[in-house]
Amino acid sequence: MPISVSVGLPASRFFRCFRLAGVLFGTISLLSSCGSEPTETKSASSTKGTKPAATAPAAPEAAPLRVSVFLEYSGGMKGFVPRGGADKPPTEFQQRIGALITETQVSGAIADRKYYLCENAAPKAVPFQQLRDVVQGEVNQAALGTELPQMLEGILNMPQATQQVSVVISDFIYGPARKSDFSQLPNLIRTSIAPVSQKQLAVAVFGEASHFYGSYFPAVKTPVQKRTLNGEKVPYYVWVIGPPALVARYTAEVFKNPPAQQAFFGLKTDTPAFAPLLTKLTDPKLKPSGGTVYAENNGLTLNPSDDPVDFSLALNLNELPAAWQKPEFLAQHVRVRLPNGQASLLPNSVRLLTDDEQSGQPVLAPFTHVLRLRVSKLAAPTATLSLTLPAPETPEWVTAWSTTNDNAPAPRTFGLDQILAGVRQSYPTPLPAVFTVQLPLKKD
Repeated sequence: MPISVSVGLPASRFFRCFRLAGVLFGTISLLSSCGSEPTETKSASSTKGTKPAATAPAAPEAAPLRVSVFLEYSGGMKGFVPRGGADKPPTEFQQRIGALITETQVSGAIADRKYYLCENAAPKAVPFQQLRDVVQGEVNQAALGTELPQMLEGILNMPQATQQVSVVISDFIYGPARKSDFSQLPNLIRTSIAPVSQKQLAVAVFGEASHFYGSYFPAVKTPVQKRTLNGEKVPYYVWVIGPPALVARYTAEVFKNPPAQQAFFGLKTDTPAFAPLLTKLTDPKLKPSGGTVYAENNGLTLNPSDDPVDFSLALNLNELPAAWQKPEFLAQHVRVRLPNGQASLLPNSVRLLTDDEQSGQPVLAPFTHVLRLRVSKLAAPTATLSLTLPAPETPEWVTAWSTTNDNAPAPRTFGLDQILAGVRQSYPTPLPAVFTVQLPLKKD
């Protein structure tokens, strides 16, 4: 009979999932490293008995989110929100930001939401309807705008800013009155977001380009100080700032269909729910595990002396950003470590559990992903296998979207790499891991 065991640390209070408690028995199928090929699985346990794991309480529901949305309300942003009509399709900005603020307004995951326009003074609180009107193009007189560092500083200095999610929508064009400030751009950004490092907040950055109509004000003022655009595409950005687990929840549950251009800094979670699944492959096209493995003392006891020991690991990664839930991303970035031994992630073994698997197998219901691990050597009597997702560094698209001269409009932003360098410098090197799963092992 196939055996599955729930082990690991208690589930994170931020994860709305259930920890499997005790020893779970049942038929486990379709848990293999063959991707889409269904394979029958059977027990890989030896004749030794199992000791039940300690019962863990169900994880509490995560607290509802509190979110504040800040829209830069300046002449430089007005071109993203032209007045539309039946014969004028909305811009990408109007479509995407309209959907984002609507989802923020109606999402059941959010208990409290506030909306602000960032003018040339402190952020101004407005009703949702007024913010939506601005996005729809009902803009009579936009403000002159606030310089980027001051805008970020004003947002993060608001009451409760470090305890909630702040969503900042802007073109992030930095054109300071004092030209000498250009040379200090990373330092100015780092100073303006000081609470990020002081309170260990996370910053998620999403970049997208949109058609633009009207006056475009570049950071570099030569040969012209402004241009009139008629549908050329220029970038805008959404920053999500707050405690790491809250930023992860907002980006996973509220920010539907985010753009491909994403960067995350300081994003981490507690240990996700996980369970090893003691199964081995019987597909004749694949080599089965020849070693023995069984559950004991809330861990795994195994003997890889003659043959490597393979087993599957189910995880709940539901609250990671959508891009980080993709099997290709996980396969590229997940790291496996086993002191005093050798362990690896089998190629092409990371995949999403199907709806049929989750609904048809109660043991799988709490999980979203499965992957296959191989232990080839275990030299010490006991060891801990660690499965870690290191935080990625600043992605390559940031360089591609950066320019030192934005006078001619293009899908690039002046000094974007320097702006995000200031964000990156607010965190230690290397960035903290997103999560780590630890599985105790014992040599048979």
